[in-house]
Amino acid sequence: MKRQAGFSLVELIIVVVVLGLLAATALPRFIDITDQAEDAAAEGVAGGFASAVGITRAQWEVEGRPTDGNVVLDGQSVSVNQFGYPSGTDSLGPNVMTQTACLAVFNQILQSPPPAAEHDDTSNGNDLNDDRYAVDVANNQGGSVIQPDGTNLNGIDLCVYSQVATLTLNGNGVHGTLFTGGQGVGKGFTYNPGTGQIASFSN
Repeated sequence: MKRQAGFSLVELIIVVVVLGLLAATALPRFIDITDQAEDAAAEGVAGGFASAVGITRAQWEVEGRPTDGNVVLDGQSVSVNQFGYPSGTDSLGPNVMTQTACLAVFNQILQSPPPAAEHDDTSNGNDLNDDRYAVDVANNQGGSVIQPDGTNLNGIDLCVYSQVATLTLNGNGVHGTLFTGGQGVGKGFTYNPGTGQIASFSN
């Protein structure tokens, strides 16, 4: 009868040490890949959003700058403001935006938009764990813009879109303000409805 030999204690210790070294080397790379993937996902949605804003503005110009507060894009009505940029609600000025209006912009202009909700919305028992993006409005953070009549419009608001995966949610699945200290929270982008500018952030 042939006797089978097992690993010695020294060999097992060497294997454990080698596995530990591999894990210590590989783990930071995997963490970095996750961070890069989140950045790429946020930038991809921001890019699509920016393109949709530009197309909406162009359609507003093609339709002769209508003053009724909306344009038709791919058979869908899209609400615009006096500058021709998406506003979420017909003729809603860029200095009186709301979370609801910012969410409506997101859903109106993106084809198959990722699930999104207002950052503090718990209606119908929903929380942000069910969504990919949280939406907020940063009042008076977008500077000023010159209106078509030549006067200045001050206190432009910013719509803020943050990836839920990059936020720390409370027990109810909601998050506080998404814009603090002059910048967005987590990873995502802002939209200025007075200028149409999109700016990505990663914090």
